[in-house]
Amino acid sequence: MMRDDPRFVAHESVADESVADEWTPLLEAMLSMIGAGMWEWRLSDGHITGDDRLKAMLALPDDEWETLTIESWARRIHPEDRALFEQEWQRAQHSGAFDATYRMHCGDSHWRWLHDRSCTLDKDPDGTPSRLLGIVEDVTERQEEQRRWRHLAKSVPGIIYTFVLDAKGRPSFPYTSSRVKEFYGATPEQVREDADLVFNAIHPDDRLSVQESIQRSAATLEDWHCEYRARAAGSWHWVEGRATPEREPDGSTVWHGLIYLIDERKAMEERLRRLSLTDELTGLYNRRHLVARMEEEIARYARHGTPFSVVMIDLDHFKLVNDSHGHAAGDAVLQGLAVLFNERLRDSDVAGRSGGEEFLLLLPGTDEDGARAIAETLRKAFSQMRFDDGKGSTFTVTLSAGVAEMRHRKERLQHLWARADGALYLAKAQGRNQVW
Repeated sequence: MMRDDPRFVAHESVADESVADEWTPLLEAMLSMIGAGMWEWRLSDGHITGDDRLKAMLALPDDEWETLTIESWARRIHPEDRALFEQEWQRAQHSGAFDATYRMHCGDSHWRWLHDRSCTLDKDPDGTPSRLLGIVEDVTERQEEQRRWRHLAKSVPGIIYTFVLDAKGRPSFPYTSSRVKEFYGATPEQVREDADLVFNAIHPDDRLSVQESIQRSAATLEDWHCEYRARAAGSWHWVEGRATPEREPDGSTVWHGLIYLIDERKAMEERLRRLSLTDELTGLYNRRHLVARMEEEIARYARHGTPFSVVMIDLDHFKLVNDSHGHAAGDAVLQGLAVLFNERLRDSDVAGRSGGEEFLLLLPGTDEDGARAIAETLRKAFSQMRFDDGKGSTFTVTLSAGVAEMRHRKERLQHLWARADGALYLAKAQGRNQVW
């Protein structure tokens, strides 16, 4: 029994004292190395005794040690941890196995995190444990480090994670921070059990490129970097992932990294892309994109003889509109014409603002007669539109248009553009509000 020196209690039931003598110094060295204390719990009266290391760790008064029971021990457990402690305590009375991490209020008025585990030392004749031997480690520093890490993980605007691809190519997520649910719709526990929850949440159009990027990083051990769409809470969002791989001795590859949302950046990139292609006021394509599309159609015509036409449009007396009604009204006229294009033209047609009050239509698969009919329909519809002058009255505006069809395989863009511009000049010269 543990009386004068509880450090030797584990060997009282050992028949061969020489074996006990041999193992006691080794046990002492091991406990000293890990900074652990040892206790004995007699289930018959609930009394607990501890060795010198445990007494120093818990800093309890000597008189309390003399009467220490499992109940008085439990009273020092943090209220939030007491249920877990008592659950393990009940289990230990039947199995002898106790394993719990909890906070205890020690004699120096500090809360310490303890990792406490036990095994059966003696049993009653009916086989139930009568005496337990336990080891207690002070894991306060480790728990505080984990707490700080959890707070850091929450403050990071993304997911901190560890991803493993084993030697057979099987994926797993041993760790993900709590924000994984915001990104992939699954909790850290669910992701830890089933890595496919993450991959199934990736947009089908992006899934292959993500998998290929992972395989490439695993093969080269170069940093992994990928942008893709993922789904959570019923909506798609853009994410960016970065991680550094390491090869383990068993052939698996481990990545530690960060995944974060980039919706705002993607929206800005898309806006800049649109601005590089479109006119900000009307939303129509700008001159640069019109030129590029015309070059594509000219090349297609040179290869296959596919017909197409262009229509150059200019608003009549537009300067007078700005001078009489103001630039806001003038902007509304330009936007109104853009709306008309979007409503009346085909999806294959291209409409753009080439500058000021000038517009250009690119009509694939359309000959000159067809293009002139389209332009005439637009002219009539536009002439019937009424615009608010901001003073309680409305006004109308007309347009003139010139049409040119691509006719020669060797014709260049500037020649086609010049022919359409020439036709527009004739429409203006003949009185405006007409198509040539």
